[in-house]
Amino acid sequence: MIGVLITGHGSFATGMMSASKLIVGPRENYLGVDFAESDSVETLSDKLRQAIKTLGNQILVLVDLAGGSPFKTAVILKSEFPDKEIEVVSGLNMPMLTSVLLDEKESMEEYIQGAMEMGTIGIRQFKKKPMLQNEPAGDGI
Repeated sequence: MIGVLITGHGSFATGMMSASKLIVGPRENYLGVDFAESDSVETLSDKLRQAIKTLGNQILVLVDLAGGSPFKTAVILKSEFPDKEIEVVSGLNMPMLTSVLLDEKESMEEYIQGAMEMGTIGIRQFKKKPMLQNEPAGDGI
């Protein structure tokens, strides 16, 4: 089983962990690192480094936003751990996270592809359908 590390700005990581626990229950080999407003990039780097050390040899890092400090720091830290397979994916949302936490895949690439697919599928806009005249009243969804 791969290690899952989530990170992002503010309390994004701990918020996602809290929500995912309600949906999928507790999970081993799963950590979140927040980038608090009071943190420097060096502090974030230290927190991510410590998390990486505890998560095993295969780690999928899921990040809120490409190009931000959590993303860039995770990418830089990949080179510090050449003995570990670390992959970084941005755009974390709840469908992406649940997919990673629930699915059992054979390879890191399969986890990444599944995560990106579910992250995209999970983006939807609600549009109320017009009710037809002969259609029975329902809940509108």
